[in-house]
Amino acid sequence: MRFLHAIWVDIRFQLKQGFYLVYVLITIIYLILLSFLPEDVLSIALPLVVFSDPSVLGLFFIGGIIMLEKVQGVLSVLVVSPLRTIEYLLSKVVSLALVSVLAAFAITGFSNYSNVNWLLLFLSTVLTSGIFTLCGIMINAGCQTVNQYMIKTIPYMLLFVLPCVSLVGFPYSWVFTIVPSVAALRLMLGAYTGIPFYEAVALIIYLIGINYLFLRWTIRVFENEIIYQE
Repeated sequence: MRFLHAIWVDIRFQLKQGFYLVYVLITIIYLILLSFLPEDVLSIALPLVVFSDPSVLGLFFIGGIIMLEKVQGVLSVLVVSPLRTIEYLLSKVVSLALVSVLAAFAITGFSNYSNVNWLLLFLSTVLTSGIFTLCGIMINAGCQTVNQYMIKTIPYMLLFVLPCVSLVGFPYSWVFTIVPSVAALRLMLGAYTGIPFYEAVALIIYLIGINYLFLRWTIRVFENEIIYQE
């Protein structure tokens, strides 16, 4: 019950700060741009656009959210709050994943693209959002300003994004799926263009494991660098 309340508080906070409004505008812009693309190009452009949504949302928006909560003293209160660190972090992951799923479904639905595996789209969006949100929280540790955070994200974005090029226009090798972002994009592409069942299951299990490892690592970083440093 406490965890559900934390999720609801995060959703209200994001609404109040205009995050949902920003994503409505972003979704509309994406839909306008995608409407000009032919079907063969749309099959590649659509999953790339949807993939960029949880990536950007999780990595960049979480930085602004944590910074706002620092200024408002929320993190100082968290030390004496009954809310555990894992509940606080998971509430951020779930609330941002909700926005990502809504945006992904809206963009895909209004694009009139056929043969979409909606369950696979849901799972790939949630797992992608979780990875980038947790990564954003870890990057945020030690940052005092939004500008400092943005600068710190650049090398991480390059590390995550550049290997994804292997899936678009280049010979694909399974070795690249070791990179979590490549595995996530491969799964998302499969939701639109098809993917063998065994490969989808393997990627889902792998990404769940990566999310778990990132969560444990984030808890340690968050407590050491943010909570007890407040």
